[in-house]
Amino acid sequence: MPRRTVILTLSCPDKPGLVAGVARLLADNGGNILEAEQFNDTETQQFFMRVVAEFPGEAMRAGFAAAFAPFAAEHRMDWRLRDSAERRKVLILVSKFDHCLGDLLYRTRIGELPMDIAGIVSNHGEDTVAMSLNG
Repeated sequence: MPRRTVILTLSCPDKPGLVAGVARLLADNGGNILEAEQFNDTETQQFFMRVVAEFPGEAMRAGFAAAFAPFAAEHRMDWRLRDSAERRKVLILVSKFDHCLGDLLYRTRIGELPMDIAGIVSNHGEDTVAMSLNG
């Protein structure tokens, strides 16, 4: 059975046990964490987390979402679970150095970055963007 990779993003008021709770719910529902990052904003006392996980099937993914909802409500979380293959609409901001733009465009072209580029904004004139788009 093919495994499904999903991305869970969340934010909520910071308190101890959030990482452990998310990890436990994922494991209890058949999820395997592939990547995890978290950040605590000390000024606003907000916690932010992004987890990439895989599930053996759609039913387990749905089961996780159902099991996670009460946990999220209890901790006043703003959260989203999405399939990692879902294409994102992005706006790219370009600096004077266009090598990063070229890399992003190349990775999008070969399918490594599943995104639809809605626009490119630069504060250094059209030459930088035009060279990257045509090169």
